[in-house]
Amino acid sequence: MKALVLLILFSIFNFNFSEIYHPVHFSVINMEYNIREEAFDISIKLFTDDFEKIINKNDNVVLNLGKENQLKDCNKFIDKYIKKNFVIVFDKKAVSKKLEQKKFTINENDKAIWIYYALKSKKPRKVLIRNTLMNDLYNDQKNLFIFTVKDFQEAKKFKKSDTDLQFVVK
Repeated sequence: MKALVLLILFSIFNFNFSEIYHPVHFSVINMEYNIREEAFDISIKLFTDDFEKIINKNDNVVLNLGKENQLKDCNKFIDKYIKKNFVIVFDKKAVSKKLEQKKFTINENDKAIWIYYALKSKKPRKVLIRNTLMNDLYNDQKNLFIFTVKDFQEAKKFKKSDTDLQFVVK
């Protein structure tokens, strides 16, 4: 009965549960090869509140993403975290440090930060991806990864106990 009363009150006041809690912890990374540019376009989606928590935990910094008082050099902290926790190896050569951050945007509708990178590279033959994004914050973190080169596609759902993916591009 109390739960019903609370639900009615929250409905009346249009209370948004997602502002204080979201029950799933996931990220999405799309890595698609642009043949004309000889580069990968990479987009990364994370929940903004979770991402701010992990940066605060690791670097003792408050980013305030998308707010008037957003940290001026927040890109530095975003880039550092992504490059540490999203490792790319092409043909036995680490290329993560070559990631060039293009921009990031905050999507208020889904409470997410989208981070965009470019990676200049010839089409690789052998690929190793290590994805540990947000694993140091949540044990139930899942990271969906999609890799596309022309008609070839490889995908994986990473989790804390399964962080690596190796494959050969056909």
